[in-house]
This record gives sequence, structure tokens and C-alpha cells, in this order.
Amino acid sequence: MTVAATDAATDAATDAATDATTDAGAQVDRTPDAVIGQLVGELGGALGVLLSALGTRSGLWSALSGAGRVTPAQLAARTGVAEPLAREWCRAQAAAGYLTYQPDGETFTLPDGVAGALLHGPGLGLVGACAEMLCSLGAGFDEFVAAFGAGEGFGWHRHDALFWHGSDALTKVALPSELIDAVLDDLGPATAALAAGGSVVDVGSGYGTPTIALARHFPAARVFGVDYNDASVAFARSAAEEAGLLGRVRFEVASATDLPGSGYALVTFFDSLHDLGDPVGALVRAREVLEPEGAVLLVEPLAADRVEDNLTPPGRMFYAVSTLICTPNAVSQVTDGQEPLGTQAGEALLRATAAAAGFTRVRRVAVEAPLNLVLELRP
Repeated sequence: MTVAATDAATDAATDAATDATTDAGAQVDRTPDAVIGQLVGELGGALGVLLSALGTRSGLWSALSGAGRVTPAQLAARTGVAEPLAREWCRAQAAAGYLTYQPDGETFTLPDGVAGALLHGPGLGLVGACAEMLCSLGAGFDEFVAAFGAGEGFGWHRHDALFWHGSDALTKVALPSELIDAVLDDLGPATAALAAGGSVVDVGSGYGTPTIALARHFPAARVFGVDYNDASVAFARSAAEEAGLLGRVRFEVASATDLPGSGYALVTFFDSLHDLGDPVGALVRAREVLEPEGAVLLVEPLAADRVEDNLTPPGRMFYAVSTLICTPNAVSQVTDGQEPLGTQAGEALLRATAAAAGFTRVRRVAVEAPLNLVLELRP
């Protein structure tokens, strides 16, 4: 790398997302050195996910919380981490802006705002979940690349238990029970029917986290979770048994376009519709199994309708997730030329998909959900 590129790395890593685009997503004319600088910053950020997860697992973050100015030697003594390793970890986190470095005494401090986001907020939970998924994706990357390059999909079942566990951990961060409760309280007739003992089916239930939240919210309801991945269904059954809900919550292997049963007060898709190869067909079947006053609940990642409005740091993350995980799963299920939604579908496309499936009433549910778009569909 040239000297100019080295100098550019610091500046470009700081504001790469801003420099990369202008209004309406138009690309800026950028120099090669600036691009290399951005790449260096991104490599540091990618490795930083593992470093932050390492800090959680080794106790470094908790040892820093409320401790004030700490030397690497003191941090090492509190955690058992070798002092040189603690030193380099602290320097990396200071370069990332998570720790404050004081040259006099060579100490590090965890600011209150950072502690609030990481230790007392969702930050480290998000990092830990993504670190597990990244490790799994890395281990199976050659297999994924072969499928990707051959124009094939890559189904959820081809991942491993580490990936599924990380995905479930991410669900718990993105869809906490408080959010699910707030959404379920705002569904009108479906809420009343479930409170009175109606039934609900959760499509793409995975490890069963939202499904179990449904059962806890409606103790009189009959709750059914379906997923095409038998390994996920087996884990969900164990989770329901551990929660003491196995008698009232059941999980079965089934596809979204072939839901068993009928007369459901509610059909839910928690962050799953965009994973499906035939989203219209899935919603058609959901409409068919509803009772007359029933509803479908869609919870999808929050996104703008226009691509250019999603060319942001959050949009970049979700487009990456879509490319590596969600859309490959959807492509693996396509049989008759259906068009997968992608993870950043946006409200307009979701409404159009609902209309194509025969739904005539679509309402955006007004809940505080910084990462989610919530829609109620009714026939």
C-alpha cells in the first residue's frame, strides 16, 4: 500500500459510509487510495465483531464496567487474560472508539454511554449472535461459494447447529418478548379470539422463540409452529418442553405453502416471509387457513421502498445478510419462477405481495420497533 493509502485508511474508515454515496445513492468519484482506505477500515470492523465477542466470553467487558481508568495489567489480573493480550484488545477497542485511552498512565476507560449500549443494551447480544453465525458461515464458505457460483440456492438445512443457534440468539435480540407482546395486543379481533382460546400457527418457527412468546402471551390459545427444517423443529420441541409448554405448544415439519389445519385466528411470519421461495403462495395458503375474522401478522426487517434509500449502513448490513443467508434459502425453494422478496423488501412490495395473495386490508401496526416493519393482513 502507498503512503497515501495508509494515510487515507484512517480518514476513510471513519466516514466511509458517508463518502461512498451522495443523495439518492449516486456514487462518488473516488480515488483508488480512498477505496483501499475504506477496505482497511472495513477489515478492522469485521475483525472487530470477533474481538467484541471475545471480550464478552473472556470477561473483559464486564471487568471494565464501572471500573474507571484501568491498565492492561489490572484488567489481566481481574480476568485471567494474559497482559499482552489484554493490552492489544484494549488498544483495538480504543481505535474502534469503544474505549477511551489516557496516555498518561496508559489506562483505558469504558464510557458510560458505550457501557449502556453494549452491556446494558442489545449491543453485545447482537455481536455475540452475529459472531456465531459468521464463524459458521466461514467454516462452510467453500460449499456456499460453489452453490452461489453455480446459480443454486443454499437452504437453511445446509447450515450447522452453530449457525442456527446464532440465528436464534439474533432473533431474541431483534424480536424481544416485549415487542412481540406490544404487537399482539394491537391485532383487534385476532387478539380477542386468541385470548378466548383460539389457535395460531407460526410459519418458519425456527428454534421456536417467537412461537413460545405467543404461547406465553395467550395462555388459553393453542399454538402451532411449523418449519421445513427438521433439526429446527426438534430443537423447538425441546425448548417448549423446557418452558413447560409442550402440552399446549406443538411443532411440526411443514412447508409454508402446505400449512396443515384450518380455522386459525392468527397466522404469523416472524422475520420469515422474505426467506421463502414462494412468498405469494405462502400468503395464499395463510389466507386459506384463517377463520373469517382472522389475521396474518408479518414482521419484516425495516426498509425503505427504493433501493437508493437503503444505501445506508443498516441497509448495507441487511443487503449482506440477504445475499449470504436469506435469499439463498429462498432461491433453494423456488420451483416455478417465483421471485424471492429479499431481506430489504420495503412496505410497498410487502403490500403488493399481500394483495397478490388476495388480502384486501393491510395495516401497519404502530409499535416502537427500530429494526422491524410490522403489518397486519386481513382478507
